[in-house]
Amino acid sequence: MKSQRDALTKMFREGRHAQALAACEDLCRLHPGDLEAKRLCARMHALVGNFARALALFLEVRDPDREDAQTLFNIALCERELKNFDSAARYFARYTQAFAQHADGWTGLAECQWALQQFAQSLAAADRAVQLDPTSLPAWSVRARAQASLGQREEALASFKRANAMHAEIDNLARQSQVALELGNSAEAFHAIDQAIAMAPKQPSLRAQRAQAFHNLGQLAQAAEDYKTALALGAHDDDTIKKATVCMLEVGRGPEALALCQDILKQQPGHVTAKAGAEWLLSRMVPPWHVPMMNETQRNQAYFDGLRSIVSPDKSVFEIGTGSGLLAMMAARLGARSVVTCEAVGIIADTAKKIVARNGLQARVTVLDKPSMEVAVGADMPGAADILVHEIFSSELLGEHVLPAIEDAKLRLLRPGGQVLPASASIMVALVGGDDVGKYLWVDSAFGFDLSAFNAIHPKKRPLYREDLAPVLLSEDAVAFEFDFANQSQFPAQSKVLELTARADGACYGVIQWLRIDVAPGVRFENHPGERRAVSNWQHTVYGFDAPVQLKRGDSLRIAARHDRARPWFERVA
Repeated sequence: MKSQRDALTKMFREGRHAQALAACEDLCRLHPGDLEAKRLCARMHALVGNFARALALFLEVRDPDREDAQTLFNIALCERELKNFDSAARYFARYTQAFAQHADGWTGLAECQWALQQFAQSLAAADRAVQLDPTSLPAWSVRARAQASLGQREEALASFKRANAMHAEIDNLARQSQVALELGNSAEAFHAIDQAIAMAPKQPSLRAQRAQAFHNLGQLAQAAEDYKTALALGAHDDDTIKKATVCMLEVGRGPEALALCQDILKQQPGHVTAKAGAEWLLSRMVPPWHVPMMNETQRNQAYFDGLRSIVSPDKSVFEIGTGSGLLAMMAARLGARSVVTCEAVGIIADTAKKIVARNGLQARVTVLDKPSMEVAVGADMPGAADILVHEIFSSELLGEHVLPAIEDAKLRLLRPGGQVLPASASIMVALVGGDDVGKYLWVDSAFGFDLSAFNAIHPKKRPLYREDLAPVLLSEDAVAFEFDFANQSQFPAQSKVLELTARADGACYGVIQWLRIDVAPGVRFENHPGERRAVSNWQHTVYGFDAPVQLKRGDSLRIAARHDRARPWFERVA
């Protein structure tokens, strides 16, 4: 029998694992009482990762009354590898009782207790293992993990460094880096994670970890590069995708992040986080108001009429904010000598180029992939333009850096005496009431309960996205601020007090704001709240009062109006 076992052992060591295992299983069936054959078969199964079969065989040969160290230890190991940590911990505890001077037993016990989140017990067992064998790498490793889990970061860092000094392992280096970062020791953190990446350059989790470290330190460019690599290497977990898309967008690499999400979806079409990431990126790079703006006939007609009144074959046009390229193509179709348009968002600029080409106007319309403040005469356009076109208004007029962009363009990119379109624009306001609007802005009670305290935390500034609310204007229209783009070169912040007089009785909930745009002489577009539109780009905004004011016809309210060149604000004053 021994000779048969020796032959099987030799066969296994030569690499003929399947053949050796099959023969050993046959031997066990033929001689069920041969415990040594079962031990051999169990060891071979364990060595090739068949832990369930190995466990069954080890349990068959175990004699609880006469514990054998190797058998008991192997039972515990198999249970651990099968992730039966409770059972494994019990066997390791039995092992340490029977063989208390064996460091490996204490290490195994510590590992299982750590997996069971019994961190204090794990640390005690690891300490015992280190005392028995100070050269045990697994003992130092689990000791470091237990210390880190207990918040003992300084001690954990020392233990990880001790373990990695013995033999650097990728997992320990990654954990050492994380603990060092938590301690604020960025040099130590990057030294460790760089070592781990050098050992496993294609392991995505390491790139993601280093990316997070860069991100935490505000080094966004480096973080974005590592996140990109992590995703390309296959880090498709939700957390990495979310962090990568946010970081890459922050550093202006949104299109790359979008492409990475789309690559994931090619491999895993049902990956919800990749789908959500792609949609979120598109929503940030391509705001949803673009399509309504393209479909808003009255607005488009106003711009076309304005362009028609000033464009001629001897004039060049420069446009701020390409969008779809619609206005630039209008100018080209109306006969402009040349049209140069710029778009700050790369994905929109690329799409506009395709649209211009599809409409056969690529020879007359040049789309620049940059913001207007980076456009240079001579490099990007042959000379200063005769006409400056701009359409970068937000619903509040000022929200897209419109004033600094126009100031800069008039100074650098428009010839002296050149024309500006739109020529001027105004922020319009009126007192607003109406039952529908009131229910949108103010709560009193519901089902007999007083809910009015909620108004204190309800935002005072509210866009009215719904066209069905039917706001009632309780005062005449008033110009809050007017911007003469044609004749002014600077637009400072302003503050004033408006006095608005009620023209009807009713509950007033605040001030409603809209836009009036004088595109060219005799050409005006206004998204007046009294006119409902099926498609609308610019929304109305209500600046609510602290509480509704009951007005009688002829009553006046004083409204503080101010803007800081980026946003307007309106509120009632005594």
